[in-house]
Amino acid sequence: MVDLTRNLAGPYCTMLLGDLGADVVKIEQPGTGDDTRSWAPPMWGDVSATYLAANRNKRSVAVDLNSPDGIEIAKQLASRSDVLVESFRPGSLAKRGLGYEALSALNPRLVYCSVSAFGGEGPLADRPGYDPVLQAQSGIMSLTGEPDGPPVRLGVGAIDLGTGLWASIGILAALAERESTGRGGRVETSLYEVATWWLSYHVAGFLGSGRLPHRQGTTAGFIAPYEVFETADGGIMVAAANDRLFGKFVDALGAPELASDERFKTNPLRVANREALREALRPLLASRSAQDWHEIISARDVPCSPVRTVEDLLADDQLAALGLMSESVHPDLGPIKLVGSPMRRDNIRSARDLAPPNLGQHTDEVLSEMGIDENRILALRRSGTVA
Repeated sequence: MVDLTRNLAGPYCTMLLGDLGADVVKIEQPGTGDDTRSWAPPMWGDVSATYLAANRNKRSVAVDLNSPDGIEIAKQLASRSDVLVESFRPGSLAKRGLGYEALSALNPRLVYCSVSAFGGEGPLADRPGYDPVLQAQSGIMSLTGEPDGPPVRLGVGAIDLGTGLWASIGILAALAERESTGRGGRVETSLYEVATWWLSYHVAGFLGSGRLPHRQGTTAGFIAPYEVFETADGGIMVAAANDRLFGKFVDALGAPELASDERFKTNPLRVANREALREALRPLLASRSAQDWHEIISARDVPCSPVRTVEDLLADDQLAALGLMSESVHPDLGPIKLVGSPMRRDNIRSARDLAPPNLGQHTDEVLSEMGIDENRILALRRSGTVA
């Protein structure tokens, strides 16, 4: 697989496919490489932690795609590959002779995937964009934060990661179809399309009711109680998402009479009387610690959790039991642990265990596999085409 992606969405896609066993060759610009190599802090030693999180199970080849020789190397790699994934601006690779039409003519079995900010068509197709820009553009940011506060960005790059997931799904579907047709095809997705997809139930709600969704903090507009409540020492998220769970929840709080209160008998009634319900629940939950309530409420099978930190997550027995952390040996950092694939096949999370590569770490190795001899590699290095 040829990886011509940068930043997060494309690299997450190719990393996921690398976890599944693909031999991913990541082509990077000599000297600078993937933009995320400079997204810091935080750092892990001298390496960007953001870069490490999105680039395991790949081999890095530093090739200048602005040079004729570099373009020829990319063409040769594409001619012998099953998949190519790119995240350049629409049309940019076509000008170099590396677009879908040119490469599919060279390799009809190639699955060619394009990841962009706004898609390959329309008035915004040429615009650059990053995850938070699309959060604002799509309306996601208008829904994030407290009702009386300003819009805020999500604390994770959900649009980037979601785009990587959709790209990988499309690639796998195209590879499956190739088994019957013998031909590859084109897969396209964008941050804009995925941001809109994340809003699907909000869009349906607006189209059906004419009411704009709005910021609601930790709650949801159609379920109550479904939010963070303050305890004696911190917040606890409670998701009593149906009438049965609400009955169990208030019983755990020692206030079973709330389940038969005319204002709270059904979820629609609780939503309509949300503030009155909060006023009834707040003093009860403030009487104990978050951990105490977690144990009491969980014992009745009501979904809940104290509001925790990343440090808390890493100390979690459940995380250890699932074996979700991936271990590998980085050429400079030594043994490192990263979050692995969230999926297992036959109890195996990843078919490979390569650490995220240094820039150009595998240039000579990959070029040699392509049949380029040592003298030619040396000449390419001297010219600055590879590094």
